[in-house]
Amino acid sequence: MFYFLLGIYFFYVAAKVWLAILQINFIRAEAKKPAVVLEQNEYETAAAAAITNQKFEIASLFYHAAIFMMWACWGLGAISGHAYKTGDIGDNVFMVMVFLLVSSLLELPLNIYETFVKDKKLGFSNVTPKIFALDLLKTLALMLVFGTLFVWLVLLCIRFLGEFWWFWAFLLSFGVALMINLIYPTLIAPIFNKMQPLEEGELKSRIEGLLAQCGFKSSGVFTIDASKRDNRLNAYFGGLGATKRVVLFDTLVKKLSLEEIIAVLGHELGHFKHKDILKMIALSAVMLFAMFFIFGNIPDAAYGALGLSPAGGGVIVFLLLFSPIFGFLFSPISSYFSRANEFGADKFAGEISNKADMISALKKLGSENKAFPKAHPLYAFVYHSHPSLFERINELENDGK
Repeated sequence: MFYFLLGIYFFYVAAKVWLAILQINFIRAEAKKPAVVLEQNEYETAAAAAITNQKFEIASLFYHAAIFMMWACWGLGAISGHAYKTGDIGDNVFMVMVFLLVSSLLELPLNIYETFVKDKKLGFSNVTPKIFALDLLKTLALMLVFGTLFVWLVLLCIRFLGEFWWFWAFLLSFGVALMINLIYPTLIAPIFNKMQPLEEGELKSRIEGLLAQCGFKSSGVFTIDASKRDNRLNAYFGGLGATKRVVLFDTLVKKLSLEEIIAVLGHELGHFKHKDILKMIALSAVMLFAMFFIFGNIPDAAYGALGLSPAGGGVIVFLLLFSPIFGFLFSPISSYFSRANEFGADKFAGEISNKADMISALKKLGSENKAFPKAHPLYAFVYHSHPSLFERINELENDGK
């Protein structure tokens, strides 16, 4: 069973490496052709950035494979021994939190390289060592406080709710996910970024008019100081129900024109009008249910092969260790529906604002974010939640023809 589990993991690594190489070769070939969407120099810069990111992904996969081997061959047995003997819920919570804490610390070399080397070189990262350290401490504090509580609740499900514990753990996890979405813009995001109401002016009045036109009730329009960490542009509608709010990155406000910002928000409102958020929540619930069903019915021998107990914290650690494989297998499904939603939202933005403004905004987003406008079809099928820039602009230009 031990070698069977290793085989599954390394097949997953090999598949992801193959897809990354496929994407690299595709981009290299496309970069030699005349530019599309972007200017020639921007096109070549975006190609170089995309290849750099794929190479980093490959290196990360091998690094994570080494960590997996460490856990599988020695680490899991080392941290689970005491909890396995006592069976105490407190000992099991401690074991899971040790796994999470050590895993987070082992991620540090990759995070440091990505932030201070790769993204600095690409012109994205503005993170200082102080900001990085504070973000790390805040993240670990949130994990220790809320992670400990969540792990304890899941362990209660495993201990007291019988063979169908996984169903109740699924309901708990889904409820927690909804709660996080509810409180994120008001309680979590401000921990990391300064969030303030958008200043009075034409932009705010245009946005409020657009929201009223679409029947979108929000708790306000806000900007965040994203530029202190990253130069990339973004905007989102955060929260659920009464906590919904429009959040603009300060980079977006600085780089896009008023009409382009309205087009981008029109796109986001398209998701609201088409109920895409509710659809994706429902899809996430189905996928989360499938994950808990699968991991709730793993043979005891699989746990024993890794030195874990088939009960208590061992179940959670096993799920955490192998959940990336589950995510990879189900990624094409969520990506397919997400891409369809994006086309619909683009079309809505073109109708409520102006197609030319939406196209201009997409081109500027691609330029500023160094997003290569094409992707290998198979790579996009597996990973991409958004169609390529080339596909999105082509769809807008040819809609109705």
